[in-house]
Amino acid sequence: MKIGIVSWKQGGGTNDYVLPDKSKPWMKNLKVVTKGKYKGKIPFEKALIEAMKYKYKENIEEINYINSFNEKKLKHNDINFLVSLNLLAAWEKGDKEYKRVLKIMKDPTINIYPNLKEQMFLFDKGDYLNYYKDKGLPIAPTFILKKDRNVRRLIAKVEEHGWTSFVLKPYYAYANIGIGKFDLGEPDVKDKVAKYLTKHKRFPAFVCQEVMDGFAKFLEVKSFWLNGKFKYYVAMKASGAVFDIDEIDNPDDFGKVSPSVLKQIKLMSQKIIDNYPSNLNKFSNPPMYLRIDFGCCKNNTLDGKSYFFNEIEFAGCAIFTEESKLKNITELWADAYYKKALDYLKSNKKQNRQQKNSKKTLHKRKRNISRKKTRKKTRRK
Repeated sequence: MKIGIVSWKQGGGTNDYVLPDKSKPWMKNLKVVTKGKYKGKIPFEKALIEAMKYKYKENIEEINYINSFNEKKLKHNDINFLVSLNLLAAWEKGDKEYKRVLKIMKDPTINIYPNLKEQMFLFDKGDYLNYYKDKGLPIAPTFILKKDRNVRRLIAKVEEHGWTSFVLKPYYAYANIGIGKFDLGEPDVKDKVAKYLTKHKRFPAFVCQEVMDGFAKFLEVKSFWLNGKFKYYVAMKASGAVFDIDEIDNPDDFGKVSPSVLKQIKLMSQKIIDNYPSNLNKFSNPPMYLRIDFGCCKNNTLDGKSYFFNEIEFAGCAIFTEESKLKNITELWADAYYKKALDYLKSNKKQNRQQKNSKKTLHKRKRNISRKKTRKKTRRK
């Protein structure tokens, strides 16, 4: 099979890197970064390709690294995985590029994973939060802002909910891009919200949530699920882009959570996967990869124990290869991508057989019709 890995230029779009390891033969031809922040390390995407080539060389004809939405290159492959590029990258460049890539995503002859429908489900943050809330998952107090961007009505609704501070998170954004935090006690809060909405008016909608103080006090947990199975988690402090540094209690960037918290997070994540919409993508039951993020604490109790579902991420988000502390992290991901590629290969073979049989049947029918016509002519004579 021919596999495409779609990623940013230089192979480090997710800012994920792995360290060289002489004990791994597939690493011997990989070049390390020679300068800058990631000096001495190998971009994850390029390590992923080499690990797959080495382990599954008998079944893989080609693995092609693609750093843009090149239609010709994408059509060349049986399956194209979005590793650190997705539709949002095109959306950020403007309407023209977005429409061009959208057309590619809709092309049934190009297999892109995750497909367009699945991507859109995961881009619409508030929609999937409410979907999972209806399935019994705890989330932060939330409402959605779409066409109505009236600041006075927004503030009134926040007051009605009894929140003292709130955040706005844009649909179609990732990481901490575009997140705004506001305190009702500020005298100029309405002006700040108005400026924020004007600046980010291109975004189609916003999630409006009560500020959960536990986010700054306790570690956020990012859990990683490959083909429906839990593989590892990373616990990290809140972002300084949202909270002031003096509000963040955790002195280190990363840490560990208690066994009871981890058990709770696994149970919630499994429920999210079990209820993942089956109509999005026939190849995502379960999805190849989900990063499911959780924050503390439910009901703003600050108990440090009761976590809530905060976000789902996928292609394009950081997977924290170094922070996972797993020695076989690249092989783990290589296995996941290969298994999903096999699903596509089996499906394509089945489809080809069906098309072949359909052509045979059609040819047989035409031949029978031709014979009948010949018989009728003979009888007339």
